[in-house]
Parts: sequence; C-alpha cells; structure tokens
Amino acid sequence: MYEGLVHWADVVLIATPIRWGNASSLYYKMAERLNCVQNQITIRNRVLIRNKVAAFIITGGQDNIQSVAGGLMTFWSELGYVFPQFPFIAHSRGWDAEDMQNNVRQVKASDALREASAELVQRAVDFWTVLDRNRDVLDKPMERAGRKANPLGEVEEAIV
Repeated sequence: MYEGLVHWADVVLIATPIRWGNASSLYYKMAERLNCVQNQITIRNRVLIRNKVAAFIITGGQDNIQSVAGGLMTFWSELGYVFPQFPFIAHSRGWDAEDMQNNVRQVKASDALREASAELVQRAVDFWTVLDRNRDVLDKPMERAGRKANPLGEVEEAIV
C-alpha cells in the first residue's frame, strides 16, 4: 500500500460508507497504517507525497457527509495530497435509512451517481495533469508551518 501511494499512484480515489456518523472502520485501519508517511514530515522533514491528487466517494444510510468529508480531507492533506474543485461526491438516504440492502440497491441503480463518479475521476485526473505540467514551480521546498514548524529541540528551548 505504501509503495502504491508514495511511488506509483498520482490520483487516489478513496471510497467509504458512513458508519455511526464516521468513515468505516476499514478506512480507519488503512489510515492508521499511513501514519508513518505523515510522521516522515514531522520527524524527518521528508515529504514523501508531492503533486498527488485525492478525491472521495462517501455513501451511507446516515447523514454526516460533510463531517466525514472534512475528516478525510484533513487526513489526506496532511499526507501531502491536494484536491480538485468539488473533491467528493456523496449519497445518503438520511438517518432513518438503516436498511443497508436498500441503500446498496439504490446506489447500484443510480445513473446520476455513476455519472458523478466518472466526473469526479475526470476532475481529479485533469487537476493532476495541471500539477504535473507545473512541477518546476511546485517542487520548490516549502517552509514548515503550524505544528511542523520547529524541530523538537527548538520547541523545548522556547518553552524553557
């Protein structure tokens, strides 16, 4: 997985159902395993992911789409991914639609969701193409910001 995300994939499409108002536990298991990629930035100032695009598909019987999308976007941006305009599509039948078999049937039968998915992928690929054509500008070193701004020793000295 690491090799695919760090070395091979230029565009990543992540899909998750909503479970209890959050992304699925399977998604979180994957995210936990990617902590080492993000830690390279914090601990070693090594950015492993540059000029790569992520987009998301969120489905579920529950509402809370915006919260799930926000969590996904925060995590993947911390890894180094960037997003196209309108970076996710979503489908929900609301809080009272916990009958997953009907939810799955409706998603599979939806031409609108199929078209929206294809458009999302196209937006992500188009955005990556723009990034790829401008690598000379984008590959410049960045100043570390926020919590990544100072190596641990400097923070300790500032506190004392």
